[in-house]
This record gives sequence, structure tokens and C-alpha cells, in this order.
Amino acid sequence: MINAFWQAAEAFTPESYLFWSRIQGSLWTSADIVICWYLLRLGNLARAISGKRPHRVCFAILFATLPLAALIPVAPNATAFYRLELLVTIPHFLIILYVMLVDWKWAWAAYRRIVSRSDETNA
Repeated sequence: MINAFWQAAEAFTPESYLFWSRIQGSLWTSADIVICWYLLRLGNLARAISGKRPHRVCFAILFATLPLAALIPVAPNATAFYRLELLVTIPHFLIILYVMLVDWKWAWAAYRRIVSRSDETNA
């Protein structure tokens, strides 16, 4: 088993490693964009129910990362690839963290309002 692992590892050249890293990085970055998009949408829904202003800066940051995300699959070398990944994913993770920390109280209030309306219509 260990021998098979080492044989597979020896078959990986730096070029093949970068090739597969580009694919994996592109897929994960796409997933990050989708997660941020829907998390911001849910946050805005909770904010609207609670009468608060919607997120605008977070959407601007998310959209600003899109051109950089498009460059990930064609990064010329490993250094450029990893720098692009950092420039794209760090803002995504900061958006997720910000929305979770800031919007939890609006989300909880929105949830209570939705549940109370549901109880009123079912009674």
C-alpha cells in the first residue's frame, strides 16, 4: 500500500501537479463564489425582513474577485497560481465570516418573524 503511494507520488511531475491544482483550485473557487453569493442573498433576505439595509460592499468585493478567479485556470506558473488563489479566496472567506458574525442576529429575528407568521396562519 505504501509502495503504491510512493509510486504514484513519483509519477507526479511539477507540471502535472500544477495542472491538477489548477482544476481543483478552479472548482473550489467556483464553489466559494456560489456559497458567498447565496449566503449574501440569505443575509439580505434576513435583513429585509428585519428592516435593515442590504449588503452592498460585500457584493462589490465578491464581484471584484470574479476576474481574478477567471485567471486561475490559466495561471502561468505555480507562484502566480497560488497568489491568485489567495487574492480570490481570502476575500471570500472574509465575506463568509463577516456575514456569519454580523447577520446572525438579523437571521434569528427574521426566523422568529417567519415562524410567528406561520403559527398565525395555521391557527
